[in-house]
Amino acid sequence: MMPDNFDFHLNEFLNNWGSPTQMVRPDEGLLHRLADKVPANLIRYWRELGFSVFKDGLMLLCNPVDWKPVVDEWLEGTELKTLDDFIPIMRGAFGDFALFGIKHGFTANLFAVEGAVMGDREFPKYSREISISGSIGSWDPDSFDNHHYKNANFKKAFKKLGALQPNEIYGFVPMLPMGGVRDLENLQKVDAFAHLSMLRQVTGELRQIMSYADIYKN
Repeated sequence: MMPDNFDFHLNEFLNNWGSPTQMVRPDEGLLHRLADKVPANLIRYWRELGFSVFKDGLMLLCNPVDWKPVVDEWLEGTELKTLDDFIPIMRGAFGDFALFGIKHGFTANLFAVEGAVMGDREFPKYSREISISGSIGSWDPDSFDNHHYKNANFKKAFKKLGALQPNEIYGFVPMLPMGGVRDLENLQKVDAFAHLSMLRQVTGELRQIMSYADIYKN
């Protein structure tokens, strides 16, 4: 049965994000193939919202089949890889991902530009259905605007470069690990798949934040 809070969290999402600026309808054959792997309410969210672009590229709801190879490349060798089988649920404009574990319901984040992953090794207290609904209902556009990039946040990038397509992100060129600088002048629209793969290859060992104490580790 579908959790009673489905409509509540869907409405919370729509209140936060509004209608898609680019609607991408899911293929029913794909949803059918995923139905025995993910919570039933996630299939319904995809039917309602699609794999769509919101707020001109500030956030994309991910087609997990398309984006999982990208995430797997980043998670290889990390503790997160041992905890669950993660799929990407959403992608931000700079290549950050919200992740969901389809076996146990772990949630985590990948911050590609920062070369970091963040998760929790404590086993989830709630069902997969509750976990995914809570995540979707809690996403806030303001937290996606990369204010910590100062001169290269989404609003400034959008004004300079325009809206993003589903396969695009804003990327620093040259990449930060190769001497790039976090500045609006160094941002370009880039193919997300190619850029994130190259970024992983030059990033080296990821910072893994799995507990509060990890925040203060060098």
